Amino acid sequence: MPAPLLLLTDFTPAADLALTYAAAIAAELQAPIVLLHVRRTSLLDPEALSGRIPHRSEGEIATELSSRTAGLTVPVTVDISNDLLEDAVAAAVAQHQPQLIVLGRPDYNKPDELIDTTSLNLLRHTPVPLLVVPITSPARPNLGRVTIGADNQPFSLSPQIVAFGQNLLSAFNAAINVAHVVEPEDDDNSSLACQQVENSGLTAGFQRVTMRGQRHLRPVEGILAAVEEDDAGLLILIARRHSILQRMFYQSVSARVVRHSQGPVLVLPAQP
Repeated sequence: MPAPLLLLTDFTPAADLALTYAAAIAAELQAPIVLLHVRRTSLLDPEALSGRIPHRSEGEIATELSSRTAGLTVPVTVDISNDLLEDAVAAAVAQHQPQLIVLGRPDYNKPDELIDTTSLNLLRHTPVPLLVVPITSPARPNLGRVTIGADNQPFSLSPQIVAFGQNLLSAFNAAINVAHVVEPEDDDNSSLACQQVENSGLTAGFQRVTMRGQRHLRPVEGILAAVEEDDAGLLILIARRHSILQRMFYQSVSARVVRHSQGPVLVLPAQP
């Protein structure tokens, strides 16, 4: 059986929307889902005293989980943890070896709040692809059009991540556009960026691949503009170790795109 998708749920609308995307992907990949709920009850939890964490009984949690698994058409395993969130996710990754982690992103009033979540900080040490689904994403997943943000620098992906990426693109018969953001006065030829993506193995062998140089003063806005112009249902970003695994979601372009994207973003960690 293929490796599962690991979905984090706190029963919020954002998590429920992420489950919709996880279920659609799992069905196409014929993969199971691990539904992880973390009972954040420890006084050591940084949000335990903030009033943000609703306290539910075991029966209430069971009811919430049952309502979310009832309609799934793929095998599902429920995992409940009382550990701190980062420890719980690390343990779930070690136990289930997922091919993808999926989580919802609420519509934060303060965008930088995203960088403080321990689930994202975990990716500093866990090289597993991450799908972030903002609450502003379309209610129905449409992954048939994909934008890949790339630059002219080479990168390497692990064989597992290449296989996952190719399986995902193949399963949805995706039309792929490689977008390379350049300064307005620079050459907008994106053939080198497209070649770097193909060399990684991610799009090797795919026929429906186009490319474009996206002129914009700011890379983040340029990438998001490319997604909008492509009418893409998914943005794929390559997260190099120096930008994500060492400075995760603090200064990198990938981080800011994830914070501000209105649609789902798949972050693929590159090898060092």
